[in-house]
Amino acid sequence: MFFVSFASRQSQMRGVTCIALIFLFIPANFAQTPKINRDSIPRYFEEVKRATAENVSIWNKDLYGPILLVDPDTRVVYANEPDENNALTPRNGYYTGVLPREISFQNTSLQWNGKTWATVVLPLSANKHERVDLITHELFHSAQPSLGFDIRGADNYHLNEKDGRIYLRLEIEALNAALRAKRLSQAEEHLRNALIFRKYRHLVYSGSQVSENKLELLEGLATYTGQMMSGRDKWQLREHLIRRLEVFKNVPTFVRSFAYETVPVYGFFLYRKNNDWNKNITGETDLSEFFEEAFDFDMRIILPSYVKQVAEDYRGREIRDEETIRNEENTLTLDELRDKFMEKPRLEIRLENMNMSFNPTNLIPLDVDEGTVYPTARISDNWGILTVVSGGVLLSAGHRWAVVSEPVEISEEEIIGNGWRIELNENYYLEKNNQGNYLMTRKKPE
Repeated sequence: MFFVSFASRQSQMRGVTCIALIFLFIPANFAQTPKINRDSIPRYFEEVKRATAENVSIWNKDLYGPILLVDPDTRVVYANEPDENNALTPRNGYYTGVLPREISFQNTSLQWNGKTWATVVLPLSANKHERVDLITHELFHSAQPSLGFDIRGADNYHLNEKDGRIYLRLEIEALNAALRAKRLSQAEEHLRNALIFRKYRHLVYSGSQVSENKLELLEGLATYTGQMMSGRDKWQLREHLIRRLEVFKNVPTFVRSFAYETVPVYGFFLYRKNNDWNKNITGETDLSEFFEEAFDFDMRIILPSYVKQVAEDYRGREIRDEETIRNEENTLTLDELRDKFMEKPRLEIRLENMNMSFNPTNLIPLDVDEGTVYPTARISDNWGILTVVSGGVLLSAGHRWAVVSEPVEISEEEIIGNGWRIELNENYYLEKNNQGNYLMTRKKPE
């Protein structure tokens, strides 16, 4: 099961600001997901309140704060405290109301009605560890600015390229081996090999160490925090991490999902060396360098021949063969998408005050200057609400433009295309340019 949320930048819309990308990937076989039971809502809040109080030492701060649980079918929300605009009605042990339609929600840190909410989509897992893990992950994001991590993630296009994927998968294989090792000395050798693959990946792709680090600081630390507050013991956490890594290798794209897997594993072993290792991290820390120093990584020059030799211990040939086949298929996919969004008739929409939710595990990056295709997404903006259920939407680099296929039905209130729909606000309409493409246009005042 995937829990996803995103806002591309701080953007205010009718009192709403969505401020962070938060993603927690949980294998579907961890626990059965129950139906929404309103009588259980107060218990969920109490579980999290107890967990944060018992784990103040992790960040020297109780992370408990405003929580918003959202029913995705009805948009009904359940909160642990009132909002400042009194839009929520008190009930027995919680507050409830309806989230406005212009808010695109998933698991996120959300500014709404005067408060920053840790927002989580219902239903929650039947497993208490999973529930607490997820909600405290989001609470960490709400607390990030006060903890000195007022940062945003960066795109990692190189992790959709063949070599980028190969050396990330090799790092993941080495991390998996470390978790399965019977002795700590063996585990640390696997960790150093994981860092070899990481270091080599950064040498192959200039600037990747910086871009990866931003997402690891943003999401890796949040995931580590949630897992440490979940209530699992050492062995349960180890098995949890192993299961995540086993499932992660099948995620379609790694560009926004890798950080949720790497930092928690390094953190699992760092905790055994120093329970307070995370307190030495700041918004300026280079986590790769931090891990290298912590695990006595040899900083000698890494030769391709040596990396290839080490890779043989981690399914190197098999991974390379798999990624070669994927790369051939991906090249055809990218050509088709470029034709669809850049050559054929289309609708181009300038983004003004975007609020967005999407699945970060299936993104398809084109070139850096072309943008990224989101197979499914929900975007709300001044012009209305775009819902993409199939076929995708292309967001330009910097998220200035959104592009979808040519509309097939146009009215004053609604625009429909193949796999997408726009609920149009009254101050906007479509016009066609000389190239045959549609543009979203604001009406001039009468």
